[in-house]
Amino acid sequence: MELITEADFKNKRAGSAIFQFSANWCGPCKVLSPLLENITKESDVECFKIDVSTNPSIAREMGIQSIPAVFMYKDGKLSESFVGSRNKNQIQELIDKVYGN
Repeated sequence: MELITEADFKNKRAGSAIFQFSANWCGPCKVLSPLLENITKESDVECFKIDVSTNPSIAREMGIQSIPAVFMYKDGKLSESFVGSRNKNQIQELIDKVYGN
């Protein structure tokens, strides 16, 4: 999963992609990241990670108070989001709902 900056996020959210807001020190983030990466590879959905420690202004702008926080954009519009960890089936259901895979 590619680590991106605030500027990258603002450009990439204009399309269709999944964004995980996380931090290196976050245990649940470390569990969710590889799961998201594997599921999105199977679904052909781009997935990016944003470190809230190095990009705090976008975290504030998005209203993130807890991590991991995941936002799913389709055609430039926020379609779905969740905070905390999810299992593979729950994530796949959301991806199918949003992207129709």
